[in-house]
Amino acid sequence: MMEHHPSSNIEAEVYAFNDFKRRPAENFTFKNHKDIHVRWEAASFRITKFTKEVILVPYDGKTWNFDLHYRDLWGLASDVLGDPHIFPHFMFDAQHLSKFDGETFVRFVNKPYTAQDFWDVQSQLPPDRKPLTFILYADKMRLLSFGTVKGYPVVARLANLPTGIRNGRGTGSGYVVGWLLIVKEDKDYAGKPSWVNFKNAVWHESFRRITLSLASKSRVGQWFACMDGVERWFFLIVLILSADYEEHLWPCPICLVPQHALSDTSKTYTRRTADDSHAAVTTAQAKDTIEEQEEVLKVLGLRNIENALWAIQYSDVHRVLLHDRCHFNHGGLWSRHYWVELQKYIARLGRAKVSQVDKAYQAFPHWRDLWHLNQVMNVLFVDSAMHEDISKMIIYATHNILTEDESPLGYLLLQCVRLYLEADIYTAFEVHTTATISEGRNAVQALMALMKDDNESDKDWNFPKLHMLTHLFDDIEAKGASRNYNMKPNEQMHGPLKDCDFLPGLNVDGSLHVKLGSSQAPQMFALIEDTHRNDDTFTNFCVRLNSFLNDFLPACNIRLPDGKRIHLKSDVAVTAHQFLRVNFESLIDWWQHTDYLRCNPCFYNAPRFDCVFIQTHANVIIGRLLFLFDCPVGEDLFPLALDGQLNLFRVRAKPRAQAEFFSVRLIIRGALLVHDAGLDYLVVDTVDTDMFLRVKEMHLQAGHVVRI
Repeated sequence: MMEHHPSSNIEAEVYAFNDFKRRPAENFTFKNHKDIHVRWEAASFRITKFTKEVILVPYDGKTWNFDLHYRDLWGLASDVLGDPHIFPHFMFDAQHLSKFDGETFVRFVNKPYTAQDFWDVQSQLPPDRKPLTFILYADKMRLLSFGTVKGYPVVARLANLPTGIRNGRGTGSGYVVGWLLIVKEDKDYAGKPSWVNFKNAVWHESFRRITLSLASKSRVGQWFACMDGVERWFFLIVLILSADYEEHLWPCPICLVPQHALSDTSKTYTRRTADDSHAAVTTAQAKDTIEEQEEVLKVLGLRNIENALWAIQYSDVHRVLLHDRCHFNHGGLWSRHYWVELQKYIARLGRAKVSQVDKAYQAFPHWRDLWHLNQVMNVLFVDSAMHEDISKMIIYATHNILTEDESPLGYLLLQCVRLYLEADIYTAFEVHTTATISEGRNAVQALMALMKDDNESDKDWNFPKLHMLTHLFDDIEAKGASRNYNMKPNEQMHGPLKDCDFLPGLNVDGSLHVKLGSSQAPQMFALIEDTHRNDDTFTNFCVRLNSFLNDFLPACNIRLPDGKRIHLKSDVAVTAHQFLRVNFESLIDWWQHTDYLRCNPCFYNAPRFDCVFIQTHANVIIGRLLFLFDCPVGEDLFPLALDGQLNLFRVRAKPRAQAEFFSVRLIIRGALLVHDAGLDYLVVDTVDTDMFLRVKEMHLQAGHVVRI
């Protein structure tokens, strides 16, 4: 169900997913690199250019000059609004979306215009006025050059666009709109509080100039003739800001938690507001002495600086600053704290244990979009994406090293890391319902409660990045899924095509569910059995297959050929395949996703036999692909798999002689299992959000106690 904001004058309506179709694909006209380059050059002239301006900031009795290069934000927005390919994807009205779960409509949020703050902003505008909302990212971790000038880039995106376009590449995605200037250190002023304030003032004056075109248009609006022939009155607003704000003396930019209470989540503290901060700075500036000014400002933990966002209506800096998962979690809480402490505990157990961790990572099964690392201990990684993948594998690599007997504190920390990973995965959900937000909050609370038990180590856990977890799901309710404001540098979507549907759902033809590939030469059963005569998996291969088909086909209401039992002979040829593509509907966002699975004895010089989730009549089981093939039955070909079944969450492999046949069409998606010991395996549920939810459901169905 889609409910539009009342000012849109659009009635709420219930849609069936079958009603939505993909837009027809356009012809692809590029033939070579030159064609692409020529098109890029032509397009570059349609985008607002950079301009140079000198900004002046007073300090110590003199005026300092800085060259600022920036793009006009309204000009850039006009460019995107005027693109005939991008304009149809714009959403100018807030929406409340719900999905029927069989019993009731469940509210969900994903994109910014489906979340609460977009709705609240539109509620404050005059009727028929439209919010044109910006996401701004000021990355102090990435120093770039513009000619001879160095600075930190400011990237702008339009939150009115779907995620696939906004976080993708090309028109409608992110644009560098300016460089925040760097103030070179001066030994005459270094260390002085006034010098720190001056550098922050330069930052804000630069940012103020970059966002200047938003200030007036956020208050009186701006008419624009849109591509659909409708003139709209836009109000320009900063909806999301990802940046390090250094004007706060108190540790949290969201609330007034004191420094000593950052790790205590049992209390809630007053939220900051831009009005309170602005009033405090104005009052302080009216005082005669620096001491009197600081006395006023320290109550709210502020510096004597005019915030650039105060000039932009509906853009409260304390509401637009959000929990950036890449910066706070992977590049902060994990890489600088949990990972550092884990390495200390492992190192204390000796070199053999350090080597064991590296070997565990080296032996970790390959998986698409997951870094395969041969060494992690004593190696410095700076890439947040790589740290994210290290964290996904850490439990499986160290659970038998940091044991409760060998390292009690290390074991406790590993438990905390597990809860951190669960909270991080909930944060990564592409779509959130009321239930998943509640589960995410519970994960954070469980983590904080367990960390209170870590009172014997010498680690001080009282720091801002840990506290920011408490605001994490407030941000999601306000702004939508975290990928709206997670500025992961290498996160690129698949462009406009993924979001060309009206709603996040697609009714996919079931015949496209699985596809076999990497076909081998046809082989007769006799040759297959002879080739694998030393492998119990293939003992009586033909006889067992006949038995399976005679039971399986009638159970699926498929007539046996000529109504007779199947009796394939040893001279019948089948075609083996070493690749399987599985399309599946994600439990998180209901989109079609794809796993690329291998059943190959020599894939890049190493055997690779991937695992899968299989839907049986009773439940979902996990198995390993041992042999993929299609078999002729009458005039039809049936794709089948010989599978080594792994019992549900005992994760213990059956002997190969007990391998079973399954129809490939019963495969739900791929599964990632890591070998533990003997026939035991561990199911890796941290690899993606859908995998996490599937494994959690299997835990619940099996009656396992789930911590959160």
